[in-house]
Amino acid sequence: MTAAPITIEVANLTAAFGERVVLNGVNLTVAEGEILVIMGGSGSGKSTLLNHLLGLLRPRQGVVKLLGLDINQARPAEMRDLRRKMGVAFQGGALFSSLSVADNIMLPLREHTDLDPNTIEIMARLKLEVVDLAGFGDLMPAELSGGMTKRAALARAIVMDPKLLFCDEPSAGLDPVVSAAIDDLILRLRDAMRMTIVVVTHDLDSAFKIADRICVLDHGEIIALGTKDEIRHSGNQRVQNLLNRRSVDVILDPDAYLRRLFGEG
Repeated sequence: MTAAPITIEVANLTAAFGERVVLNGVNLTVAEGEILVIMGGSGSGKSTLLNHLLGLLRPRQGVVKLLGLDINQARPAEMRDLRRKMGVAFQGGALFSSLSVADNIMLPLREHTDLDPNTIEIMARLKLEVVDLAGFGDLMPAELSGGMTKRAALARAIVMDPKLLFCDEPSAGLDPVVSAAIDDLILRLRDAMRMTIVVVTHDLDSAFKIADRICVLDHGEIIALGTKDEIRHSGNQRVQNLLNRRSVDVILDPDAYLRRLFGEG
């Protein structure tokens, strides 16, 4: 069986803000048609990694390739072309409050294509149907429920039929039933459109439902990367702490604490 082409490649990615290292030698690949879930506690580096995958941050050290393009070597025109092949569903939806749902979804087509208005409207209606929002295009974002907002954001993210889809906390703040519906939608999108999907989430149930593989970050390093079964049975204690929601006791050294307060170490 022929292996699927690699659509995302990260090699030795290191990122720092000042003296604080946020990512330390991250290596991973994502195959065409795969759903990769990125997990980790707060401050683990998930958002920084996602921003590098989106091309919003350029690597200071290491390589990030999307669809074969090294974003550090890419010219502005190449990055614009790449972004037309990417869709992003932001955590809060990021819908424009002054535009209707339909106008939000049509916006990428109006900005990045020369399609005629009728074709744009038809494509927007099709995508609304895909996310089960047919008939809701005339509503304003403020009139949507949390789950509807997430689905509208997904419709906008896929309106240009991207090869790559990135979802930031797609089920955050939703009740379990609506969250499960979003998971089902992500799986349908992958199967119907053969997209490569990267999902950042804290939701364990969602991660183990949709992922082909899971990447677990901790303090800027990948501590586990594998299938759901491999992650579930990982021998890494930090992975098991995350999966079983176990807190980690921090032992405070009073002398070290005082030295930090006075800038002595």
